[in-house]
Order: sequence, then structure tokens, then C-alpha cells
Amino acid sequence: MKITKLQRILRSRGLTQTDLFQIINDSTHKNIGQDRINKLVLGDKVKGKIIEYVPHGLNDEIFYPIDESYEQYEEFTTFKNNLFDGKKYEFVTLFNSRNIRRKQIPDTIWAYKQFIDKLTPEEAHKCALVLHTQKVDPNGTDLPAVIEALCGDDPKYHIIFSEQKLTPHQMSWLYNCADVQIQLTSNEGWGLSLTEAMLCGKPIIANVTGGMQDQMRFENEKGLWIDFDDQFPSNHTGVYKKCGPWAFPVFPTSRSIVGSPPTPYIWDDRCEASDAANQIYNVWSLSPERRKEIGLLARQWATGDEACFTSKKMGEKIITYVNQLFTSWTPRKHYELIKVDTRESKQVPHNLIY
Repeated sequence: MKITKLQRILRSRGLTQTDLFQIINDSTHKNIGQDRINKLVLGDKVKGKIIEYVPHGLNDEIFYPIDESYEQYEEFTTFKNNLFDGKKYEFVTLFNSRNIRRKQIPDTIWAYKQFIDKLTPEEAHKCALVLHTQKVDPNGTDLPAVIEALCGDDPKYHIIFSEQKLTPHQMSWLYNCADVQIQLTSNEGWGLSLTEAMLCGKPIIANVTGGMQDQMRFENEKGLWIDFDDQFPSNHTGVYKKCGPWAFPVFPTSRSIVGSPPTPYIWDDRCEASDAANQIYNVWSLSPERRKEIGLLARQWATGDEACFTSKKMGEKIITYVNQLFTSWTPRKHYELIKVDTRESKQVPHNLIY
């Protein structure tokens, strides 16, 4: 669904002479790989070019699980006490992203409310939702007003805002204050907060769309990480349900096409808040030991050779493909003559997968 945007960017910026494409999203890479870029975007100009997948990489020496052996444990404890105003919570759900419409924060709040409503008053008072985002943003909405409309002044809904700018180390502290990271974005290229949480040893709850599904490790009948192509561009319809134990997927129940002038069309996958509430409940139902266990499995996979979600592995991949380019590249002519009066207008074909 992003071919037109890619086509415009490449042609408008003169990137038809690009020799190496490094695509940061696996489903995008599989959907607009060599053959589809050949057919839909640049035609013969891209023949022989290198098109490879380089996943998002983050510093796993900054984002990692914290325990009492941590050298800044006292500072971390102070940070945690300030965040929770000295209160002790047994289960914390974290949302970390911008307050913009596609992030579906009102649905996250609604899901959390429905989760709390499943609990006894005693259980509810031991839970909290942390929203690390702006309370009010013109690109999103007025979140305190949403909370007032959904929760009123009932004290059992503990929703905490974290608006201050944090350093990367403090962001690691924030993830370590939580038990699960939630992201219900309706269209998301990747979802970096999920990766950061996984590196910190936390399970994730996420809408199955875009790059977020790359981090859930859905597997096929052979137990292999699923592969995408132009006939299977996304698992948002739930073709495969089995995923990594750290992932609690929320499959969308509504799909529409939205857009803007820079991105004329893109799938918009909406999930039900009630389904997300059930997944929050499922994580809550686990023992703290089990949540820690599956969180460490998330980190182990994210830092491993299959996922390669670390900055070191990302850098190694970039070096590998740049070296590959250097060994295969041949100089091109200094100019190209194009007879513009005879140039044909081509219509881009599409094969939408529903």
C-alpha cells in the first residue's frame, strides 16, 4: 500500500540512481522487494540493485532488565517512587508514544478501564496505567477529558501521566517500572517502544498491523517465523495465531483505507478495546515470575541472530550490504538522454489483499 509514496520519493529526489536499498521493516521489504520494485516503481532502472532488510536496532546496553545489582539502583528506586508518588503497585501497564490520532490512546484507556472492571476493588487498587505522552496535543486529543468521560472520579482507575522528557537511561527505568507495554496503533511502521520494552525484558500487547507484528514472531505450520509476499502482505487477518510467548496480539476487527497527500493510502487496522482488555487481563493473570520469564525470552530473541533488533547487529548488517555494494558496483555514465516528448505514461497496477 506504500508503493505510490515510494515511487514519488524516488523519482522526485532523483533516487532512480540508487544502488542499495536497505528497508527497515520486514513486511515492507517482502512486499516491495526486488521484483515488485522492478514492476511498480523504477522499471528496468532498478535491475541489479541490492534490496535488503535491515531491522531496527537499539542499544541493548542501555535498554535491559534492572535488578538490585544495578549500579544505579538507588537512583532507579527514587525515579520509581516519584513516578508512583510513593505508592506500591503490583501490576503496571505502560503506554509510551506520542499523543496523535493513529496511536489510539483513547482505545488504550478504554481497554484499561474494561480490564479494571473485571477485577475486585482490592485487585484494582493494586494496578495502574502509565501514559508517557502529552496530556493534550492538537495532533491527538485531550486525554484528561477522555479519562473523565470514561472513568469519572472513581478512585479504582489509577491512570498516571508521565510528560517529562527522559534520557535513554531514564526511559529504560520507565520500562523497568512496568509489567507490560501496550501499543494499539492502527497503522504503525514499526513501534519502537515495543522493541525497547522487549530489550528491558517486558512482554508486549499490540495491535497486529505493520511492523508491530514483526516483533511478535508469528510462526507458520513448520514452526518458522512467518514470511510475507505480495499475496500475503500482513497477518492482520489472523492467518497465523501462534507467536512468541512474550507477545499478546490483538487482531484488528476493522480494516479501512486512509491517507493524506504525502501518503495517499495506507491500511488502517482497528482493534476492539474489549479484545485488548482481555489481553491485559491475560498478562495480569500470570505470576510475576512467569511475566519475568517470558520478558527475558523477548530480550533473548530480540538480541539474537534471528531478530537482530540491536544497534550492533543493525550496524553489522549495514556494513555487510555496503561492502556487497562496493564489490558489485560498476560506474554509470555521467549523463542520460531522455526524449521527454515520447515518454509514455505508465499506470501503476495494484493487487490489493483483503
